[in-house]
Amino acid sequence: MSGAVDADLTQDDSIADMATRTLAAVDGPLLLVGFSMGAIVAVEMWAQQRRRICGLVLLGYNAGADLFERAAHRPLQQAEVRSGGLERVLVEELKPNYLGAANRSDAALLELLRDMGLALGPDVFVRQSKALRLRRDRRPALAKMRLPVLYGCGIEDTLCPPNWHHDWAAATPGSRLVMLAGAGHMLPLEQPDATASMIDQWIHDNREALTP
Repeated sequence: MSGAVDADLTQDDSIADMATRTLAAVDGPLLLVGFSMGAIVAVEMWAQQRRRICGLVLLGYNAGADLFERAAHRPLQQAEVRSGGLERVLVEELKPNYLGAANRSDAALLELLRDMGLALGPDVFVRQSKALRLRRDRRPALAKMRLPVLYGCGIEDTLCPPNWHHDWAAATPGSRLVMLAGAGHMLPLEQPDATASMIDQWIHDNREALTP
């Protein structure tokens, strides 16, 4: 494995195509670190080319298909975003679900989340929303994972809550689950040092298994 490479998840409107594009962009064995939709793509990459994947770090992960109520609401969000309502959707509908209680009044963090969404723009929002709505249920695949897997979750995550992660970890042989206090769904931004330390420790503990 070489140095870190960021996946481009902005061009495609399906999880499968995102995974295929990312696999084609880099050679050799891979240790995948994915957050939220990135974790969903990481598992799809493993499903497509298992022999290349040495380990998985899945943060704020949902192994299931889109929940019925979320899938039903996404086309409404997509229509509003296409009509110029991206900022309202980001500020009023999405951001309140992302953060732990102590961070919901953090003006700098709220502004960062808003700016990140606006920088991607409406077309990317719509493509990613469609990909999430139509994704496969990967829960049956968890028991087939025979590689090091780390699940990380913010204790206050309401989007992909802790009980889900307990289920994913229980279904995945030999996996590790770490719960981070003081974080909701955006644990890499809410608790960056703790997130980095968690991943570093897991890599250290699994160094032999992660070496191709």
